[in-house]
Amino acid sequence: MGSLFSALTSAGQSIQQFERAIDVTENNVTNANSPGYAKQVPELMSQPFQPSTGLAGGVLEVTQDTRDPYADTAVQQQLSLQGMYQQLQTTLAPLQTVFDVSSSSPIPSSLNQLFQSFSQWSTQPNNAGYQNAVLNAAQATATAFQQAAAQLGSIQNSTSNDITSTVAQINQDAATIGSLNAQLTLNSKLDSGVSAQMESTLENLSGLANVNVIKGNNGMVTVLLGGQTALVVGTNVSTIQAGNNTNSNVGNPSASPTMSIFDSSGADITGQITSGSLAGLLNVRNNLLPSLIGGGQQVGGLNTLAKGLADTINNVLAQGSTTNTPPYQSGSPLFTYNAAVPTGIAGTLAVSSGMTGSQLAAANPGPPFVVNGTALTLAGLDSTNPGPIGGQGFTQYFSSMVSTVGNAAASANTGATVQTQLVAQAKSLQQQVSGVSLDEEAVRLVQLQGSYQAASKVVTVIDQLTQSLLNMVQ
Repeated sequence: MGSLFSALTSAGQSIQQFERAIDVTENNVTNANSPGYAKQVPELMSQPFQPSTGLAGGVLEVTQDTRDPYADTAVQQQLSLQGMYQQLQTTLAPLQTVFDVSSSSPIPSSLNQLFQSFSQWSTQPNNAGYQNAVLNAAQATATAFQQAAAQLGSIQNSTSNDITSTVAQINQDAATIGSLNAQLTLNSKLDSGVSAQMESTLENLSGLANVNVIKGNNGMVTVLLGGQTALVVGTNVSTIQAGNNTNSNVGNPSASPTMSIFDSSGADITGQITSGSLAGLLNVRNNLLPSLIGGGQQVGGLNTLAKGLADTINNVLAQGSTTNTPPYQSGSPLFTYNAAVPTGIAGTLAVSSGMTGSQLAAANPGPPFVVNGTALTLAGLDSTNPGPIGGQGFTQYFSSMVSTVGNAAASANTGATVQTQLVAQAKSLQQQVSGVSLDEEAVRLVQLQGSYQAASKVVTVIDQLTQSLLNMVQ
């Protein structure tokens, strides 16, 4: 009779373990498409059966987690690079509209019109209509530079705001990870649901910045920004912040300072951020934009072009004459600007106030005297060799800035395409290791149901035998 009860106990315990295994399988099927979920594999181990020593036998279900830290790390690393290139694509797109070399683009078009107006004026220096055409073309050129400077300023502000927003997202993800770590400390075994949330959050964080993730007991993680700065250690979370680096614009006080990332103690950790969307934003904000509009200690290409154009034309006019006979009268400056204000030279470029056509110096006093010599010099300024700006002409210099932006955009496009493929490959490998296969789960479910039914049949048989023995005793 004791043996029957032992067998009944063993069969009943087996039924409970089979139920647990079936629950694990059903949970896999339910979460097959849940972000970050890793399949759980129910493993059944036979227990020793020795009734005389109290060993009831049966089976024991132990759930195995299939999450592979190497596969997860590979996905996180590729997502970080993808985040950087995709952010560069997004941030560089409006810059390409400012730096467009086509003839319809404001700056190239206005420069072309300006030098055409000089050429036309040189044919009839005293023609009031041609003089006014020069003034109108100069005004259009100044307006084009002002608009470009305003657009770059807007892009700069937008990029700065995006940096601040991205830092806030990083802090939010870090707080979520700390909260999930706290939940994991309350469980004696891995919680697949919390683990899935953890992996999903880590992948999102990896797209924002390069992080190192160290897996601990029971699924808890430590997160290091750039492999050095602790964001999450257990349930402790440290925040970062974005701010202006006031030391970056020494020697150029009118320029906007670069932006830096600081840890919770105020230390500058910008150099640790090498990938993720935050790295892309910092690269544009601190490197590309200052090279174009100025910032930090850089004057910026657009300001250099505006200054070179204004100074060169003004100097030529100053050497010319508004009269054809002595005493020769120097021409007035065509352009003015203010380099001391935040908008810079390009943003303040304007036609001299009160400028009239009669103040344009067309003649070259010589010797020899040339009635339209200065006008001819102005007409050919953009095609002189070497050019006025570092050996380049004005249009050529603008084209070099267009090339800089275009190359950066092309590199971002190529990088984004490559990284999309690499992320897909990394996720495919991750899926092979820990993804849920519905076919595999269906086969396992059939097997477990069969085992469950067999254990139930044993219970039924033992019940019948027990009832028969009781009847015999009576």
